[in-house]
Amino acid sequence: MSERVRIAAIDIGSDTVHLLIADVTGSPDGPLVRDVEQRGELIELGRLVATTGAVGKGAATQLEAILVRYLKLGRRGGDRVVIGATEALRRATDGPALVDRLSGELGEPVRVLSGAKEAALGLAGVVHRLDPAGSQLLIDSGGASTEVTITDGRRAVASASLPVGAALLGAELRGDPPEALSWALAGVRIGCAVSSAPAGKPSRAWATGGSAHNLAGLERTKGRSGDQRLAMAELSTLATRLLADPARKLARRSQEDPARVAILPPGLLIIAAILAHYDLDELTVVPEGLREGMVAAAFENEAGWWQDPPPKR
Repeated sequence: MSERVRIAAIDIGSDTVHLLIADVTGSPDGPLVRDVEQRGELIELGRLVATTGAVGKGAATQLEAILVRYLKLGRRGGDRVVIGATEALRRATDGPALVDRLSGELGEPVRVLSGAKEAALGLAGVVHRLDPAGSQLLIDSGGASTEVTITDGRRAVASASLPVGAALLGAELRGDPPEALSWALAGVRIGCAVSSAPAGKPSRAWATGGSAHNLAGLERTKGRSGDQRLAMAELSTLATRLLADPARKLARRSQEDPARVAILPPGLLIIAAILAHYDLDELTVVPEGLREGMVAAAFENEAGWWQDPPPKR
């Protein structure tokens, strides 16, 4: 066992900006990550990029303010800080310029993760949860993309970054609650995206990311370890509720943020479609994910934690 290192990871997601401060130690099985503190702030960059193509000045100012605050917390609480951005900044027309400006003003590089790297880091964050043997499916569904990985035990076999996410589709759904035709057309779009998911016959499914965490209610139990199973029958019941009542009414009942509830319908549809694609009836939602993977990668390779591996020859 190596000496403990405290690392802070800031994840600029397509729905939420997250901060994780974690302790990491080395072991023969790889880095052991223990969460110390988590923060999250909804910003919905994915919805903005889906509707306008860009982040824009207003959201960029809001993002910078969050990053300054989280960076201060991360530096105070950790030995090092890493910052990663996902699909919203990959897609935004003003993404490259914004990343350059933020990196200069923060004094800390903002790394835009490729879809493949995002999938690999998501797997690294949850790998200890997976069964040691057997073909398995990992779904990491965020605001603007969904990473799907097939594993053999705890080793990745194939992965794909699908261009569908809860915020992306939520920007296109009509009505609150969503109109039936709009919901159905979203399902068609998801079906097209899922057709490019990696081939395989997994016997078990796992899920992480904002959509899965919100569906399972794990956002209300930050800091607790454990997992939660969701069956297709439960997802069907939840879909009926989401299509019957406005987001604000459901939010009052569940004491959730109305903005988070509003993107649950497309998030649920994405996850259910992927399960159906692989002929699976349930999944296990785990609390860890991308940020734990970022911490583990930064522990092992501080200088290049965000880079894609060189192509195989």
